[in-house]
Amino acid sequence: MAIIVLQELDKQMPPDFGPGAAASFIAAVHAAPADPDVPGDPDDRTLCGRPTLGMEPVPYEPAGPGAPWLPPKLRRWECPDCAAALRT
Repeated sequence: MAIIVLQELDKQMPPDFGPGAAASFIAAVHAAPADPDVPGDPDDRTLCGRPTLGMEPVPYEPAGPGAPWLPPKLRRWECPDCAAALRT
């Protein structure tokens, strides 16, 4: 099964609600199966069941079997439910 790594972002408005774009912070990093009809795109739901709509793909592919499913620099945001689903 091909895995697509996705970032779930938390967008926050500036404290004064003044002009400017919302800042984006990583809320979690999820794994989703690849869409069977469109390779390279995620399926509709992550392995933990969250909708993938609005999540951003992370340009990362595991090196091979047994390799970490997400980049080491994103490990602190790893979704524990997605990780557990990948272990089973």
